[in-house]
Amino acid sequence: MCNDISMKKIGIALLLFVLLFVFGGCSTIEKAGINMISDIMAGEGSSELFTTDDDPELVKDALPFILKMYEMLVSENSDDTDLLLATGSTFIMYSNIFIQTRAEMLPDELFMEQLRMLKRSKKMYKRGAGYILDALDLKYDNFRANLDAGFIDLALENMDEEDVPYLYWAASGLMGEFSTDPFDFSLGPHVYKPVAFIYKALELNESYNMGALHDLLIQINSSLPEAMMFVKSEDGESYTEDFVTQYYLSRNAATPFDRARYHFEQSVEISEGLSAAPYISLAATVAVNEQDYDEFERLLTRALEIDPEQFPEMRLAGLIYRDKAQWLLDHRSDYFLLDFGEGEFNEIF
Repeated sequence: MCNDISMKKIGIALLLFVLLFVFGGCSTIEKAGINMISDIMAGEGSSELFTTDDDPELVKDALPFILKMYEMLVSENSDDTDLLLATGSTFIMYSNIFIQTRAEMLPDELFMEQLRMLKRSKKMYKRGAGYILDALDLKYDNFRANLDAGFIDLALENMDEEDVPYLYWAASGLMGEFSTDPFDFSLGPHVYKPVAFIYKALELNESYNMGALHDLLIQINSSLPEAMMFVKSEDGESYTEDFVTQYYLSRNAATPFDRARYHFEQSVEISEGLSAAPYISLAATVAVNEQDYDEFERLLTRALEIDPEQFPEMRLAGLIYRDKAQWLLDHRSDYFLLDFGEGEFNEIF
């Protein structure tokens, strides 16, 4: 019922948007209409228009128009932090689901097309993260200045639980940008900043968005060397590293892979096993790195067993995850030094 209401509100917003920008009118009325649309498009439940859909192609075709609508609204309401968050997060979702994920699933013979898509994905991530960083700069004086100067602890010190969505999506966008081009040496030295964002969010609300923080931390801990994750300040201290050390010490998670497995368990618990994301993340990272094919197959088989209809709020993601899990299984020989013939597989020496 709530979702039906959200879709009706967004439908009204789209109609108002078209009428205002096609026909124009009195500036006072136009401004009031723009404010109304902004409130609807940035309001609670607005993203459900996409996340609950069962047709990924329909969403993919519709999102470019929605994204440009968001940007036009931001141009009129550049100080609306909720609107900036909605705009940035939608760009990041679009980049992840419809550009980067699809690029990574292209066959080898389409390498140049894959490269083109990854470059576009990188730009979209940067664009989305930029809107959210602008929002945080509005919420906290000198946030951008402190971030650019490397004063990450100072930038984050006054944040509270209401900032968790901003921290999560900013981290997702910045990490996504790096993941599309890990050889961009202008990005690598700054990776510790989104890492700090995500651990700050974890400190404030571990259960955010059905375990989304833990899903991201599976990938961070299994993919990034610690030298890139933490940078000490001039006084030799790192709040993030200190928090992380204490956090994992109490959870008996000493190594990066131990930490990834811990976050996997937490994500599964928080989502009640209804999200395939942690299964795919652990399979594609830790299981591959440890060359444990049995675990890889077990995790992905479990991911395929999860019915997207059991988690309607994330139906679209569930469908995408199911395709990704099947693709990974179909391409297992790309990840394991095993001979996958008929029946049992054998090691390749």
